[in-house]
Amino acid sequence: MVTIVNEKETQVEKAEIKAEPVNILTFLKEVRTEFLKISWPSREQVSREFFSVILLVTILAGIIFLIDRGLSLVLNFFNGRV
Repeated sequence: MVTIVNEKETQVEKAEIKAEPVNILTFLKEVRTEFLKISWPSREQVSREFFSVILLVTILAGIIFLIDRGLSLVLNFFNGRV
């Protein structure tokens, strides 16, 4: 059996939820606590991954360049511009 929820009831329930005032010091302490839980990669790992990304982007750019040149030659041939 399907129960249909009245939209006005859900709006009233949402309106009843009140936001608590934000304590800046408590917030900053919680941010610091969460920040300390982060596991940072080593400098070597960052540099390896950086150069891997640069290499991959260069290879893909070269492939796209070659495809573009090839299609350009084909289209120019069929348009009689070669």
